Amino acid sequence: MPALYTTGSPSDSTTATTTTRPRIGILASYIESNMWSPRERDIKLQALFDQITNRQCYAHLWNYDFILNQTRELSGSNSTKWWLEYGAWDRIPHLQAALPKYDWVLYGDLDYIIKDYSRPLDSFIKEFEMHGVNNVQVLIPVDDNEADIPRSFSSFAIMIKNGPFGKKLLENWRTFAAGMCPNGNFESKTKSYEWHHCDQPGLWYALMQTHKDFYPNDTHHRPNIAQCNEDTGYIQDDYWLGFREYFTKVGYKVGNYGEHLSRVPKDQAIIWSKSSNQSMSGLGVNRNWSFEDKYREHAFAFHWNKPSSQWDPDMQRTLAVCKEIHGCFARWNNETLKIESGCSGMPNSSILPYKC
Repeated sequence: MPALYTTGSPSDSTTATTTTRPRIGILASYIESNMWSPRERDIKLQALFDQITNRQCYAHLWNYDFILNQTRELSGSNSTKWWLEYGAWDRIPHLQAALPKYDWVLYGDLDYIIKDYSRPLDSFIKEFEMHGVNNVQVLIPVDDNEADIPRSFSSFAIMIKNGPFGKKLLENWRTFAAGMCPNGNFESKTKSYEWHHCDQPGLWYALMQTHKDFYPNDTHHRPNIAQCNEDTGYIQDDYWLGFREYFTKVGYKVGNYGEHLSRVPKDQAIIWSKSSNQSMSGLGVNRNWSFEDKYREHAFAFHWNKPSSQWDPDMQRTLAVCKEIHGCFARWNNETLKIESGCSGMPNSSILPYKC
């Protein structure tokens, strides 16, 4: 059962009210991919085990469910759709499987690390309610924290509300995965990994298409979000699909707290979370390529593939506490070649305490 918050004086039962916390699941996905050789895979994954432990421990602390889904569904299903072999597309059916069980689901890549353990995910939702922005269906991070207008972003994290909008978003994302045009989505001469053949442009498409599905009169956008080129058989636009122009035209703004959120239209369905050098920050700072270190101190989370030996000292201490006090772990199961993770709630005596 979800935990309950009670407001009012404990001795005054006539003024007390009870509010049920939202049911929240935290999802990570792992599917073996031809992006890496087996040796590269093992090296990369060993470095990411502490990232998995980090998120498992955060979920354990706040009584959220942590889901590590390793079920192959889209990848390997159709050899003619070679782009699906990258494995990242399987996060879509993983989200579709998880969403009906929760009020909200937060998906994060394996290298998504929670930094601020003191902030529950519920606080993002309460911030929307406080500012009267009560139609939020999706929360996503930005890559450019200086931006005031929505831009395309790395799909390292996304938080989706269980409702018609969120379910349609996943359906549209999956439609893009299957290929929008006769030859797929974007041309590749070598059929080797390039970022734009992965799921990221698919999410941008799905956000635009879902908004258009629910608010058809908001924009005079072209009839089809992704149009096919009759000569090439691929999408005729560039990889960004007019994302910034679309959401600028419908009047959407960036921001998820404070003054930023006060400028967001009250009925805005998609929130771009904006990290700042303040305590109330966005869903995550992308440190894999943007290196926006000025936002590091107060970030809620990072998109960062560095091993824990390179994490900030406070994050290393938190990880040590998670292992030593709460028995949290991530490791290979050699029998099935699956990743296991969990928190026992008991000290893990096999792990030495972290020392400064």
